[in-house]
Amino acid sequence: MFGPIKKDPTNVYQRILKELTGAIMHGDLKPGDKLPAERSLSEMMGVSRTSLREALKMLAAAGMVEIKHGQGVFITEKESSASILKDFANQNVIDSHTLKDLFELRKLLETQNAVWACQRANNEEIKKLNLLVEKTLNALQDTKDDLVILAKQDSEFHTLLAEATGNKVIVRVMHDLLDLLNDSRCQALSIPDRPFRSLNEHKEIVEALKLRDVEGVKGKMLYHLKNVEAELLKKS
Repeated sequence: MFGPIKKDPTNVYQRILKELTGAIMHGDLKPGDKLPAERSLSEMMGVSRTSLREALKMLAAAGMVEIKHGQGVFITEKESSASILKDFANQNVIDSHTLKDLFELRKLLETQNAVWACQRANNEEIKKLNLLVEKTLNALQDTKDDLVILAKQDSEFHTLLAEATGNKVIVRVMHDLLDLLNDSRCQALSIPDRPFRSLNEHKEIVEALKLRDVEGVKGKMLYHLKNVEAELLKKS
């Protein structure tokens, strides 16, 4: 589940926080789940046990985990994983300058991804994107844990779109970019109705892809990114 954390002594606590929150977003960790033992977890992440211990104390103070002495560390028992994501969003507000820089890159890269996917993707890849949107819409009718589903869908959608370009370098860049997007995605999910608007915007992008409408898909992607950026800047 967990991989080595990039070496950055000044940011190791934040990296551990992001790693755990990412696992929650992708459904790998749920409320009540027990984390691996301290030694195992520190080895998985490639951090010292001291750094991990201090980070877990910070997570416990933030209400995201519960440390039960003699038993281990558990993801906090809340109504849903969505409440954990909201806590993360409230405690990790990205400043407006960082947001603008991030979306400047996204608008450049992801609109071009959409164009290349429209030109290069085979029918099966477009079907995958369409199926992802449809499955998400169906899943939302059967659960209250909608933010977790939508967070996972958002990550998968942008990853699949990058893969549909056929450019392996872009796929690697998108994986790194999605890591940077973790905080902003949590913030966007905490904005009322924003997750559902994003899902509907994804649906419109897929419809343009199905028509092989290059200008349409580029415009739909830009519209989507501008909307998310504007709402995040209002919130920050």
